[in-house]
Amino acid sequence: MNTEQREDLGGGEAEERPEVLLDHAWDALEEGNAEGALELAQALSEDDPARAVLEVSALLELDLLPQAEEVLGRATAATPVERDADLCWCAAELALRQWNFERAARLFRRTVELERTAPALGRLALCADARGDFQAADDYLRAAEELDPEGWAFPPRLDEEELTEILDEAIGRLEPDFQEAIEETPILIEPMPQRELIDLTDPSQTPPDMLGLFIGASRLERSPEAAEMPASIHIFQRNLERACADREDLINELRVTLYHEIGHMLGFDEEGVDRMGLG
Repeated sequence: MNTEQREDLGGGEAEERPEVLLDHAWDALEEGNAEGALELAQALSEDDPARAVLEVSALLELDLLPQAEEVLGRATAATPVERDADLCWCAAELALRQWNFERAARLFRRTVELERTAPALGRLALCADARGDFQAADDYLRAAEELDPEGWAFPPRLDEEELTEILDEAIGRLEPDFQEAIEETPILIEPMPQRELIDLTDPSQTPPDMLGLFIGASRLERSPEAAEMPASIHIFQRNLERACADREDLINELRVTLYHEIGHMLGFDEEGVDRMGLG
């Protein structure tokens, strides 16, 4: 982003006014432009904790976990995470993405102590879900709803029979060729993703709050001569429920998630799935 672009964002004074530049950087991040947010951050003082929070947030959005850890390490050398709610949140998010749920939960609890917010309680619910403590997760979600009833309604819940019916109905909407392609691929409904499904050497591609996952060789990659891991599609119920505001939203998100994982099974990325019209 050059000087003219910065001036377009915030007027000619943007470079001289850190608070304006910071606002534009956060706007860029919220609009999905993490690279632009990082470029704007370069004009902020390296000693400003707000720059570190912005950079870590953008790097996590880009799945650049080692770089996020490096930036956070420099920032917390001057300001311990336990003293700053925003830095504490960033450290907790990084730990969560690294599948270190004990550290993430400890840091999110400290974040809540420093600044009690519904999003922080929601992340504590995710940590509890990841540990299999669903009652604690629901307690955190109830507390978030009490704190912010409009923004954090308790998530819809579906029983196993309802989930199966919705997924069967979604499969029934597919073209016959697609239905045939998934006949031998099990579709597994699980509460949460488990560590044994994840490549922890590269956790950036498999966040704990992912909604679904295809495992195995896609149809384009399969070879009759090679011994390959059996293909399977995994649907993560608690993550889906937590991500949705109501039952209708949940049913739609279940379909979208299933279709995306079927697309991966067929050998397509997200853009390919969109072009195929599965969503």
